[in-house]
Formats: sequence, structure tokens, C-alpha cells
Amino acid sequence: MKIGLLDADHLSPSIIRRYGCYAEQFIQFFSPLNHSLKKPITFTRYNVVEFEYPQSLDESDCYLITGSQYSTYEDLTWIKKLEDFIQQCHNNKTKLVGICFGHQLIAQSLGGKVEKNTKGWELGVTATHITRGLEWMQPSREFFFSLVSHQDQVSQLPEHAINFAETNLCPYSGFTIDKHILTLQGHPEFSKNYVKLIIKLQSKNLSSEQHKSALSSLNQSIDSELILAWIFNFLKA
Repeated sequence: MKIGLLDADHLSPSIIRRYGCYAEQFIQFFSPLNHSLKKPITFTRYNVVEFEYPQSLDESDCYLITGSQYSTYEDLTWIKKLEDFIQQCHNNKTKLVGICFGHQLIAQSLGGKVEKNTKGWELGVTATHITRGLEWMQPSREFFFSLVSHQDQVSQLPEHAINFAETNLCPYSGFTIDKHILTLQGHPEFSKNYVKLIIKLQSKNLSSEQHKSALSSLNQSIDSELILAWIFNFLKA
């Protein structure tokens, strides 16, 4: 399987040295699969902020859009270009996964809506409840714990989207369209140390209670292996 990683952010050199860029974090996230696969997964990174794209959709079997510090509704040329690419993937029924910003931009580019959450930041570890079980959710669960870091959220789903997950703060935390699009609001690729850094950097934008709650939530174990299995099941189906 060849996965094209559409990296939608530019992190500082100091953060990249310590944690890797977002594409590298996803390569690390997928790495446990290569111990059990006869043929390892390969990756190509495309820096879409700098307008790097595949020459054709056939360059990879599937694509994944990372998170970003940007909002999907910002009037930026690279975001509009990425929306065009999403629409191409959708029309071609090319497998596409969106994480956080990717989740939101897929919704927006296909007719949904993204807005800032009036309830504020969702940050730390949160319980995500499965509202609809789907065939690729094996092993099955009624909920999972995931790292999250976002202010914006999908407030209206695109046409034909099936929402399958929600949190207390975010009702549309994951959706699918047909057999080719899968999105998640959470960050299965993040480490707790990286989210701890985000909490520190955003402390001025958090109330003391939000800051305390976000840090305290990191004591909860997360279900990254489960989410990895689900994403892989979806991609290979």
C-alpha cells in the first residue's frame, strides 16, 4: 500500500527536531503495521502549504490530510487548492482520510460547514462515543479515548456523509462518505508529550480550569492501536 501524506502545516524547526513534521508523525503512527505485513506500507509526503501535489491520483493508493494550525475558512490560496484536490479524490472515489484539519476541510470542500466551537477548546484526551458501528470497526467498541486539539469543528455535514462518532464538545467527530472517505476529529498520531506542549503554548488562551482539565486528562490511556486498526481496515477494504 502506498499512502500519500498531504502535510498541511509548517512547524518550527525546533518542534520538527523533537517530534517530526506531521507527515513523519503519521509514518511513526503506521509503523507497527509493517511488523505484520508481508509488503511494508510506503509513504510520499506532499507539502501542500507549498503547493506540492502528486502528478496524478495514481501516484498513491490513498491519501491522508494532516492537521494544521490554520482554519479551513481562512482565505488562503493553498487551502483552496487542497479543496480542489479533495473534490478530485471524491469524484474519482480515491481513498481519502482526513484528520482534524483534514476532517474539517473534507467536510467544507464537499458542501459542509466548519465554525469555531462556541464551547471553546477541546484539548487533551477525550472519550469519543461511537454513534454508528461500521464494518471496518474491528475489533468493535462503543467508545475510544483519543488525543484532541482543536477550536474549530464541523457544524454541518456534507451531503451523503454518515457521522459515526461524537464527543461531549463535538457532535461530528468522524464521518464516512461511501467507501472512499474517512475522517476523524481527533489525533491518533499525536503523542501525549506533543499535546502537553500544545497545552503549554495555548495556556494564555485557556481558563485555569481548562488548562488544569487538559493536563489532567493526559493521565487517561489512549486507543491509538485500535484507531490504527480501524483506519487500515478502511483503507484496505
